[in-house]
Amino acid sequence: MSDITITIHGGNNQILPNATEAIQNFYVGEYSGETSQEEADGRSGLMGEAIRFRAYINKEEDLEHYFAQIVECRTVTELAQVILVMQENEPKITPEEMVKERFIRLFLPITPQIAKGKSICNIRARINDAWSSRPRTRTTDRF
Repeated sequence: MSDITITIHGGNNQILPNATEAIQNFYVGEYSGETSQEEADGRSGLMGEAIRFRAYINKEEDLEHYFAQIVECRTVTELAQVILVMQENEPKITPEEMVKERFIRLFLPITPQIAKGKSICNIRARINDAWSSRPRTRTTDRF
C-alpha cells in the first residue's frame, strides 16, 4: 500500500474510526470519467441543460426527442402540450410533479423561442389548462 497525502481546503471532513474502507468519488464538471458521454458515443447529442431531465427520463433517445420538441416551442401553450406528452409517457413525471416549480424551472433556459409568458405561474396555468382539456379515455367498470 502506498501513502497518499490529500490536502483539503475548506469543505467538510469525515472521520471514520471504525470503518474498514472508505470510498470518496470526485466528480469534475458534468460527467465523471475521462471522456464526456458525447465524446464516448460520438454524438453532439444533448446540451448541458438537458442533462437535468435525466432524473425524469431514462432513455437518451426519448430525452433527445423531447428536448428537440421543447426547443422548438414558440408559445407557452405549445410547451404545455409537450409537457403533457412527457407526463403520459414517462412514469416519473406525475401530474403533481409536472406543475411544481422545480420541474417547470428546467424548461426556462431551453425555450429561447418563447418571447412572452415565461413565468412559473403562467407556465403552470397553461399546463393546468392543457391537463383539464385533454381527451380522457372512458373506461367501463365491469364486476
